[in-house]
Amino acid sequence: MQENFYKKIKKMLKIKKRKLILIADRGSSDVSVRLGFLASKIIKKKKIKPLILYEFKQKKESKDIFNLFKLNNSQFIGVKIKELILLIKTLFLTFISIIKILIFGFDWFVKSFEIEKIRLGDLIYDRYIRKGHKFVNPNCLEISFLILLFKSIFKFLLLKKIFKKNNVKYSLIGSNTYISISTILMRVSQFYRIPVIYVSGESYKIIRNKKEIVGDIISKFVQNQLKYSNQKRLKIDAENYFKKRVKGKLTINKYDIKKYFDHDELNWMTSKDNNNFIKKIKIKKLNYSNTILYAPHCFAESNHRCGDLIFRDFYQEAIETLEFAKKQKNILWLFKIHPYSQKRYNELKIVRKLYYKYKSPNILLVPFRCNNEKLFKLVDLVVSTRGHICLEAATFGVRNLINSHIFYDDGKISYRAKNKNEYFKFMSNVNSLKKPDKTIVIEAKKILYFRKKLQVSNPYNLLPARKLIGKNEFYNKLKRNIKKTSLAFNAKNKIYTDIVEKI
Repeated sequence: MQENFYKKIKKMLKIKKRKLILIADRGSSDVSVRLGFLASKIIKKKKIKPLILYEFKQKKESKDIFNLFKLNNSQFIGVKIKELILLIKTLFLTFISIIKILIFGFDWFVKSFEIEKIRLGDLIYDRYIRKGHKFVNPNCLEISFLILLFKSIFKFLLLKKIFKKNNVKYSLIGSNTYISISTILMRVSQFYRIPVIYVSGESYKIIRNKKEIVGDIISKFVQNQLKYSNQKRLKIDAENYFKKRVKGKLTINKYDIKKYFDHDELNWMTSKDNNNFIKKIKIKKLNYSNTILYAPHCFAESNHRCGDLIFRDFYQEAIETLEFAKKQKNILWLFKIHPYSQKRYNELKIVRKLYYKYKSPNILLVPFRCNNEKLFKLVDLVVSTRGHICLEAATFGVRNLINSHIFYDDGKISYRAKNKNEYFKFMSNVNSLKKPDKTIVIEAKKILYFRKKLQVSNPYNLLPARKLIGKNEFYNKLKRNIKKTSLAFNAKNKIYTDIVEKI
């Protein structure tokens, strides 16, 4: 009797909870438009209320965009003095977490740190090393880390409080990297088995449980889109793109070329023959059993965007790979620094310091802007964590090795090392790896072309990218086009309706 009474009370309390769709505002106009448009469609169909979550001062531009979609209910997710109980709890958890890091180290923190059974360590660590080259010597007692850890835990607890007090039905996010309101919302939603809809300009993904997202979030999207494309047309377009790419003849008239192309495409436009270096390789490789091109990532850039790594981060990977290379005297190694190491992250001195620390006659430093096509013709294996250079290598029929999931990881294009033992074993036995055959080369070209096509067309953007047009023009254009875009026959409306139908 008493048990039934409590069940009824519990049921009544549950009914009173607001049915919500949570929207992560990351302060980007492009993201606000995508999530705002999708949220308005879900709200109309599911009859639920929106709540926009933001973690810094909400930008007026983003706020105005959400208002156009009649989304004006928002909440700040950040440290609040009035949340005294959460502050005390956060302080305690921060203290315990630091003790654990001091005992178990940052490798443990990245792979295993969680709060209330929800993993956060990888997200926090990636944010911590994003600036200031903290990956060189991470220190959990550093003020910046302590503040980051405290704020991250508090935001997490505050967000969980929203879930407990409300009946959250859906969560919308536009980012899945670093610790942020978007990524915390994703992890908490996954824990409660609440559908998370991730929408970028080029793709979308519906995440229904915590087991589903284990790598590159757009991987299945790319593979499915490729599968249903006209293969004959795709093959022709991919080959045409490939030829223009490697000749550095990609052109565009509408936008600034530096904003339009990715760095890997620009590299082909600015590459040089470097004949003296190429000749040096040709002569030296005669004395070695194999030649391996190793191209590490920028150390600070979204290390765990595609899931777990076999190393703590890209910097640790570079150290252990160079240590291994120095000992493998029978292999000639070409060490290629990422072009953005200097341009974006100011890491050039750090990378060069690593090279000189492990300097050896069998390790050569590749000059910047060296032509990749000429390098590919001289090497037996290309190694990177998950870079485009491995996909490029496959388009030239060259063996390549990755150690993280990525959109082109289909089990054929690249060899993938699942752990350190496999990673070093593959590099020790290059000749045991099969070269990509003609079929795989064609498939690699298709994937390379299609991925770039998505980045250029951005089918889920309702407007041209915000960085390409002014703030007022962007807003006014959106305001004028909302009704037109919302019409049933509109192409943009159809692809968003498709998302709503699948959730």
